Amino acid sequence: MKRELRNIMMTMLLVTASATPVYATENYVKEGVSGTSNITVTLTGIKDIKGIVQAGLYSSEDGYKNGGSVRGARVEVKADTVTINYSDLPDGEYAIKLFHDVDGDGKMATNLFGIPTEPFAFSNNAVGKMGPAKWVDAKFTISGAKTAHAITLN
Repeated sequence: MKRELRNIMMTMLLVTASATPVYATENYVKEGVSGTSNITVTLTGIKDIKGIVQAGLYSSEDGYKNGGSVRGARVEVKADTVTINYSDLPDGEYAIKLFHDVDGDGKMATNLFGIPTEPFAFSNNAVGKMGPAKWVDAKFTISGAKTAHAITLN
């Protein structure tokens, strides 16, 4: 039982470290990354209608693992569904990490053991095993003018 609890705690610590994108502005855009494709992300499952959803869009496995997002978003929660739009992207593979910053302090809240106390999610509704969801499970491909993507908050 102690080993299971330890494994759960380590998993949550790893999830916290990788699921906490921090953005200076609502529409963060990495310089030099542009194209003609758009992604509309619909986030459902929001229980507390307050705070902010912070999301990062990643275009590579390395960026996904190490926090190098190509787009960032901060969207105020006003309903049980939030829509995030990313525009002018090159075609390719992408993944999303996000969390609901319920208290609005700009970071994911955790308990004394480092386990997240605020909801988070990954694209494709991917779930991590012993850490955050893997790139291969969270990635999706965009090609063409518009792509829709749905995520349910955990």
